[in-house]
Amino acid sequence: MDFLNIICCAVIIVFGLVVFGLLISSMGTFRSILAEFGNIEVVSNRYEEKLGAQGDVKIVTPTEVEYDRKKLEENRVSFHRFYAGYVVYSQWVSLFPLLGILGTVLGLVLHSDFYDVEGLVSGLSGALWTTLWGLICSIVLKFFDAIGPGRMINEIDARFNAVDGAIDRLTMEQRIREEVSAFAEKESGAGRSSERTH
Repeated sequence: MDFLNIICCAVIIVFGLVVFGLLISSMGTFRSILAEFGNIEVVSNRYEEKLGAQGDVKIVTPTEVEYDRKKLEENRVSFHRFYAGYVVYSQWVSLFPLLGILGTVLGLVLHSDFYDVEGLVSGLSGALWTTLWGLICSIVLKFFDAIGPGRMINEIDARFNAVDGAIDRLTMEQRIREEVSAFAEKESGAGRSSERTH
C-alpha cells in the first residue's frame, strides 16, 4: 500500500469519526425533544355535577389530560429544525463507499502502468483498501443510525401523532358539548316561550 492509499484511508476514517460524532450529537438533541413531551401534558381535575339515579346530585371529578399547545408547537419547530440537520448527516453515510471507490480508482490511475499487468494487479491490491474502509465506515454508521437516531425519530413522530390525535379528539368533544349545550338552551328557551303563550 502506497502513500496515496494511506492518505485516502485516513481521510475516510476521519470523516467517518466526524459523521459518527454528529450522529451522536443528533441523538442527544432528539433525546431532549422526547423529554419535552413530559412538559406538554398537563393533568387537570375538574369537577362536574351530575344527577344520580334517584335525583340526588353527585360530584364527579374526572381526570383529564390537556396539552399545552404552545409548548407542543415549540417542540415541533425544534424537532423539524434539528431533523433537517440530521438528514444531512445521515445522507453523508452513503458517500463512504463512493469515497472508497474514488480512492481505488485514483490509486490505479496514478500508480499503474496499464501495459504492465503485474504492476496493475499489485496496485489494485493496495488500492482496494480504500474501498474496504469506505464500506466498513458506511455499514457501521448505517447500523448506528438505524438503532440510534432513526429509532428516536420514529418515536418522536409517533408521539406527535398521538398528541395531535388526542387534541383533535378533545377539540371535537368540546365542540359537541358546546353544540349540545346551545341546543339545550335553545330548546329550554323555546319551551318557556310556548308556555307563556298558552
